[in-house]
Amino acid sequence: MGIDMARTGAGAVAARRGGVKLGIGIASAVIVLLFASANFLVLDYSVRQANEFVAETEKTLVKSEFRNQIEQVVLYQSGLSVWDRTFDELGDGKLSERFIRHDLRNWLWRESGFSWLVFVKPGGEPVLAMRDGIIVPDGQSEEVLYWISDLIKRATASYHASLRRTRDGWIVAKSPTSAGRVNGGVPQISATGMRVIEGGMSIVVVQAVVPRRLFIPDERRSPVLMITVKPVTASMLAESERRLGLTGLGFSPITTDDPNLLTTGVGGDAFNPMVASWRPNRPGSFVWTMAVPHIAALIAIFVVVMGFGAVKFSSLVRALERSEAKNAHLARHDALTGVLSRSGFDHAITDLSRRGQRAFSIIAIDLDRFKAVNDRHGHAAGDEVLRAVAARFMARLGEHGVVARLGGDEFAVLLPGIADPEITLPLAEGFVRDALVPVPFQGQLLQIGGSAGIGAFPHHGQSAHAIMLAADAALYSAKNAGRNRAHYGVPGGAQPASDIEAA
Repeated sequence: MGIDMARTGAGAVAARRGGVKLGIGIASAVIVLLFASANFLVLDYSVRQANEFVAETEKTLVKSEFRNQIEQVVLYQSGLSVWDRTFDELGDGKLSERFIRHDLRNWLWRESGFSWLVFVKPGGEPVLAMRDGIIVPDGQSEEVLYWISDLIKRATASYHASLRRTRDGWIVAKSPTSAGRVNGGVPQISATGMRVIEGGMSIVVVQAVVPRRLFIPDERRSPVLMITVKPVTASMLAESERRLGLTGLGFSPITTDDPNLLTTGVGGDAFNPMVASWRPNRPGSFVWTMAVPHIAALIAIFVVVMGFGAVKFSSLVRALERSEAKNAHLARHDALTGVLSRSGFDHAITDLSRRGQRAFSIIAIDLDRFKAVNDRHGHAAGDEVLRAVAARFMARLGEHGVVARLGGDEFAVLLPGIADPEITLPLAEGFVRDALVPVPFQGQLLQIGGSAGIGAFPHHGQSAHAIMLAADAALYSAKNAGRNRAHYGVPGGAQPASDIEAA
């Protein structure tokens, strides 16, 4: 019923315009405009499709680039983590001084660029921690281990899942899908991710130390995990930019909403709070430059042709009817929120009276602290709040009535056939709760509130004006009682005047 009232009159306006006759010259101008618009719409669609295709391609390339970098780190780390000597060194639970100096510091560190190398037990207890090639106390690695605890668990689980029982021990089985991978000779028992370590994005690899023969004695079944952290340096990003043909490649918070940046998650790690970001290539501008002169020439030719022809009168009539229907809709709806305007609300009440409705209610709603949002965050924020709140009101109301914005932050709800306070009061309280839910805007949450008052026919008067006054009186009663609540009106709040009778 509410939607029917809101749209009443649009068909009547179109019907009254059915006899409008305009000259052939005006019809020709409309068709030329439509032809030009169609060409530019097609071009605009093509440009957007081209930009979207390039964007998706760049996202795929960036993901593949960082996936390859991670695989290179896995392959490099496996030189030590999949090695008989490392496995044997850890046989007594620690590493010798010579192994640390020769194999970790002099060989691995100088070539790898790792910032951290840590050996830990499955529970996270450090065996050895090195930062920038220097052994540090176990406590200094606690923060790094905290941020990668999930990778430690995943690597431990992958290791145990790959074990296959033999007669005198265990074999680490290779994955059947690893043959075509860069590190196909390494068992797929590593856990990888990209994390913010010590303020910079880093590639993290965790893998159990196993011998090359992949045989694990029973007494060594519980693994020691090798952790490497490789920072993503500016030179690495510059090289990736050169290979991919991108600019501004870096990392941004996952909440970034910059229209000038493209972002995509990398590393396949749901715990990573950062995403790769870059300035996308947009081929659409080149398409516009090349196509606009040709479209302009086509339009000019079409104008000449239309000067010698005419269009059917019925086409012009249909165009006028559509225009009038749109204007009728705009005249009774609020352009910002899409709900009824004040004039549309008045028309809905008049239509209700014309139908002889014997009961109805009006809920007056006023947003609290809305001015503070406008003053602090600007009118764009205020507009977003009004749109969000109006959408919530319409969603809650459904088909039971109509929502209107009477002006500023004032709303009203018309409920045909409903006057029972056991129905209207909970509904009004629901609108108040809708207003209390914060509205997201540019990374912020805008907090407002709301108060509501209810007037019902015939309890609070015999005219629509009297019911509206009762609703307003109940609204201000709710405000005076502390806001963020709904009050049901009391009879006698206004005297019937020469208003449109509701019954």
